[in-house]
Amino acid sequence: MPLIDTTTLLGIADRAAQQYNILQMACSDADQEGSGWYFDRVTATDDPDVELPTVQPYQIVDQDLLVDYAVANGTRLANIIGAMEVHFNTRGSGGVPLQAGGWDGYLAAHDKRVSWWFNKLYYAVKKRWMLAIDVFSETVDVFGTVQVVAGPGIQFTDGVNYGNGSELNYANGTNFAATQLKVVVTTMGANQLDLKLNVKDVSNLPTSINVSIPGGTAPGTVIPVGTSANRYLDLLSVSYLPLSSYGTLGDTVTIKNLKERQIAL
Repeated sequence: MPLIDTTTLLGIADRAAQQYNILQMACSDADQEGSGWYFDRVTATDDPDVELPTVQPYQIVDQDLLVDYAVANGTRLANIIGAMEVHFNTRGSGGVPLQAGGWDGYLAAHDKRVSWWFNKLYYAVKKRWMLAIDVFSETVDVFGTVQVVAGPGIQFTDGVNYGNGSELNYANGTNFAATQLKVVVTTMGANQLDLKLNVKDVSNLPTSINVSIPGGTAPGTVIPVGTSANRYLDLLSVSYLPLSSYGTLGDTVTIKNLKERQIAL
């Protein structure tokens, strides 16, 4: 009795995540003041025969046109979560489920992760977050900025981090799975810049990884740090790589998360 393969499961999760994303954008588009909120329109009548039956219900609509309510009550997307859990709980002759721990158990066991938007769908259905180790961020997150200053020296400005990597952390919008990093060039002079990034790995242990930015690199250029196997929770500091190229005064780069994959329908 085979367990679903990771390619099929992630394809299902990504489709559901993108459907959630489309719905949240639609709710955001609809939930705008426009020419006036419902509450304001009926209140402006100054007519108790209009206000008494409408003010409170209309205020609820003004405040509660929310995607989670729409998903949980107006779609069948809960089936995507629940039906897969039925598959996970299928038991063979030994009485052991195909996958203990549901979605989180499967993802952790296979070292895979789902989108933040799938996590939001999961929350809308289950009223609890998935584990942070199983969820990658969908936003562009700045882990730090680096500028070459006189000396030569490095001026480092710290940014976000994804928590301590604990298996107990929930993906509540602050904690996420460790990510590959990327360098985004703001401005770059003629000389190559070789940097040592001091980071925390998936187990929250300090380590380092090197990255080189060629001289003359155009603004906006993205340089991946390492490979997809090099995933980190935090950027602690940045220094020059010893006995290397120190760049040009004024060089500025930003270190951000490199999103694990692009979800799609």
